[in-house]
Amino acid sequence: MDLFQALPALRRHPLLSGKKVALIGVSTIAHDDAACYFEIGKPKYWQRCEDGTTTTTTVGVGGIGGSIERGETVLACLRREVEEELGVRVRFAPSRQTYLIHDWQVVSMLNLPPSKKHLAPLMVILIPPRLGGPGTPDHLAIVVFRTRLRGVPAPRDLFGLLRVENHALAEFFARDEWPLDEAQAHSGLAIVLNGQPPPGPILRPILTARAFQLLVRAGYYSGS
Repeated sequence: MDLFQALPALRRHPLLSGKKVALIGVSTIAHDDAACYFEIGKPKYWQRCEDGTTTTTTVGVGGIGGSIERGETVLACLRREVEEELGVRVRFAPSRQTYLIHDWQVVSMLNLPPSKKHLAPLMVILIPPRLGGPGTPDHLAIVVFRTRLRGVPAPRDLFGLLRVENHALAEFFARDEWPLDEAQAHSGLAIVLNGQPPPGPILRPILTARAFQLLVRAGYYSGS
């Protein structure tokens, strides 16, 4: 899907004007009154690094979401993904400002015009294409919305779920990495796993959670 099909107002932004931007996914910072929720990545995405006799496994912490299917709207995709992954429905929350993320920096804070058809997202994350060649877009994009959960979430089609209480957001995202056992012992964090983790895993924010980390560190987001 073309990004400008989902968010036409972005076409006028100087960074995006005249560019081809492929929307490859939609995700959410899902929250309730007390906390935000994040996916703990599946084993096929774990990254192992061997240093002599020591093996370290990095496990990604990301947003809830996925790829948009043919004929599916952005919001319909996100509703489906949340129900599949967390077993609950959501209510969408429009964002007063939309943060444009490029090269893992907040490059713009946008006030998108109100629209019933095109809900303003919290973030638009631009990612460089991995492959070149004819027809390659200038950017890939993930659009991130805020959603309020309408029920108690549980990790269904997920390896695990991380719950970060609002008061612990700044502390959690102040660090680039958390040993799993340390996160499990923290009173402001709760982790539910559907399988056995690797020995001594390290949690690291990726993609949506990494972009959200920028907002938290800059003081743009402190809780629901």
